[in-house]
Amino acid sequence: MRTVLIKGPILSRSGYGEHTRLVYRSLKSRPDLYDIYIEPTVWGTTSWSFSGTADTEEILRCIKKSEHFRGKYNLSLQVMIPNEWQNIAEKNIGVTAGIETDKASALWVNSCNQVDKIIVVSNHAKNVFENSKHMIENPQNPAAPPVEIKVNNEIEVIGYPVKNIDPASLDLDLKTNFNFLTVAQAGPRKCLDATVRWFVEEFKDNEDVGLIVKSNLSKNCIIDRRQLTHQFRQYLAPFADRKCKIYLLHGALTEEELHSLYVMDSTKAYVTTTHGEGFGLPIFEAVYSGLPVLAPAWSGHVDFLYKRYTKKNGKNDKKPLFSKVKYSLEKVQEHVHWENIIIPNSRWAFSDQKSFKKGLRNIYETHGHKKKLALELKEYIEQEFAEEKIHNKYVEAVNSVYPPEVFEVSEWLKEIENNIEVHE
Repeated sequence: MRTVLIKGPILSRSGYGEHTRLVYRSLKSRPDLYDIYIEPTVWGTTSWSFSGTADTEEILRCIKKSEHFRGKYNLSLQVMIPNEWQNIAEKNIGVTAGIETDKASALWVNSCNQVDKIIVVSNHAKNVFENSKHMIENPQNPAAPPVEIKVNNEIEVIGYPVKNIDPASLDLDLKTNFNFLTVAQAGPRKCLDATVRWFVEEFKDNEDVGLIVKSNLSKNCIIDRRQLTHQFRQYLAPFADRKCKIYLLHGALTEEELHSLYVMDSTKAYVTTTHGEGFGLPIFEAVYSGLPVLAPAWSGHVDFLYKRYTKKNGKNDKKPLFSKVKYSLEKVQEHVHWENIIIPNSRWAFSDQKSFKKGLRNIYETHGHKKKLALELKEYIEQEFAEEKIHNKYVEAVNSVYPPEVFEVSEWLKEIENNIEVHE
């Protein structure tokens, strides 16, 4: 049995937190292969959660166990951004949601070559890493010609699994029967202000249409709620006479409570004007909940918005089962630049206002047809992203880096025991 360290924000309420928990659950599915240890990290300023999942007690036990471990782990899986990966075990796997833009920094590219394998959640992330190249000067010899660096390591794509979640009602007092939903942190990348403003502009005279927004800035505290509420008042100030409704939900929800937003009878579609996604977990949950989706057709979420199939001539093709928002790839805004993460001259998607509004109206007027397509996509995704399939992919990825022993001693002893002849 191999000793495996999982390092990442496993206790945080974040996408990387969910990603770390996925890695843990995948390895936990094979207790015969892995002796799991956990080193929790933070993720930005997001809140931590010590309870609320079936795994909590076991996760805490693995954390406590790691405090007493001595020596070197056989293997590590580090769920974090690439520049945080370290050589802390005999073999090291870097696991990351990757990137929302079209270019990775030189630091990230170099970090990708320092581990034994890379796992990302989408083909978008894989393609960006593989296509990011930088010319680097040698600081020890400035006269020498610059050297090109690129990712030379193996990159494997493993997405998230479909979850079977029983909804827990939030008992919301909604006044509208036709509601759109968006779940997004109120930061620059999600472009939430455009989603809200364009929705209001399209349905300002319709009193039966609403937009449910589950959001926060970084935490689920009262100060965060006050700041976010102030932002929304600014968004909506020009529309004081609107008849459509905006429902702002803030605060910590359980998985069951969050899932109820996707499956309520009055929730009719999921919408987003996101600039880019490493994967897009809220969009993914909308898909496997059977909601029609309106989104720009760029970045990580396109992995699960198309149905792939083989044509009669044997060629592979894919069918879009969502409503596309037209977009343009443009440079990331200067105020969003983040050293070594979101770099100058990188680009992401800017949704087209007219296209988004047209998509909203089309879903509203032809909802029956859109729902039929959504249910077709749901059925496909439930097979392609089945939990057992995703867990097996992680196990196979780990075994490719650190193969199991030729035979396990316990199995060998069991075989001997079964072959012993008993004589009286």
